[in-house]
Amino acid sequence: MKYSIIIGAVIIGAVLLLAWYLGRKKRVKKTGKVRLLRQEYGRKAGLPASTADKYIDDYISRLKEKHPGRSEEWYLEKMLFDLERDRR
Repeated sequence: MKYSIIIGAVIIGAVLLLAWYLGRKKRVKKTGKVRLLRQEYGRKAGLPASTADKYIDDYISRLKEKHPGRSEEWYLEKMLFDLERDRR
């Protein structure tokens, strides 16, 4: 009886640790995608690296007023879409 409680606690701890690790890994991948989208926008818009982040942050702020509740990834994809559309 005593060992079954300890084994149960160890199993529950392992499951919680695994769930935390997988959730963290997913957030890291998403953050990497956001970074890549920011770099892509700066490169396609021809912005110098020193001003690109400020410009992107300002643009995202304006988009948040028009389209609230979206993810940063969505706003960056919208910015890239608009940039390509306006170049046509």
